[in-house]
Formats: sequence, C-alpha cells, structure tokens
Amino acid sequence: MRFLIFALIIYIAYRVLKSRLGSFQQGGEDQDETSLQNTELIQDPQCGTYFLRQRGIGARIKGREVYFCSENCRDDYLKEHRHD
Repeated sequence: MRFLIFALIIYIAYRVLKSRLGSFQQGGEDQDETSLQNTELIQDPQCGTYFLRQRGIGARIKGREVYFCSENCRDDYLKEHRHD
C-alpha cells in the first residue's frame, strides 16, 4: 500500500514539473492553433454575449460551425432561422 501511495506522489510531481517546464520552454510566444482557439472570444449570434469558444455549444448550420453561449440560445436561433 505504501508503494502505491509513493508511486502516486512521484507521478503527480512528475506531471506538475512537466507542465511547468513545458510552459517555461514555450515562453508564451509559440502558442499553437488549438491553444489560440481555446482562448478565443466569440459572439453568440442570437443574444450577442461574448464567451470562450471552448465553452460554447456548437451547431452545424448550412455547412458552417456556429457556436452559442447556451443550449437555449442555440434552440431559439434554430427556431427563428428554420426556413432560411
């Protein structure tokens, strides 16, 4: 049992050090495309609220991915634009 706890502590320490060293090596200048998309603020087409893309509710509309701040906004938008 002690061995498992010790192994878990070493693993957690490894992950913490790896993440800190990784961000130090990048220096914040070489952000990849995925990282930029995760911090991108976008506007809800229904209510106008700005939110992080990663927190949005996506919907494919006319072949284009559109993001909404909530399921309610998505549903309202789809109801209003059903015949477009």
